Amino acid sequence: MSTKSSKCAICRKPYSPTCDFNQGRCPHHPPLLAVQPKDPSLGHFRVSLAKSAIRIFAGGVLMTGNFWLAGVCIVVAEVLGIIEEIV
Repeated sequence: MSTKSSKCAICRKPYSPTCDFNQGRCPHHPPLLAVQPKDPSLGHFRVSLAKSAIRIFAGGVLMTGNFWLAGVCIVVAEVLGIIEEIV
């Protein structure tokens, strides 16, 4: 990309080597997606691991054909997902 002739599509200012042009976005506008910081709490991590383990177990149960038990496991995993957001 040539820095002499390239202009921002949003603010129409020319780009320069000192411009913090970031992946096609204007430096004067926030990014489209904001990355959330990692949650450092141990409780959130443990509930997340338990939820994942129950979902994996539900997948195995589903493969055996026990739909009722698989459904119960998925509902329990979703309840844990709600608890995970609270913790």
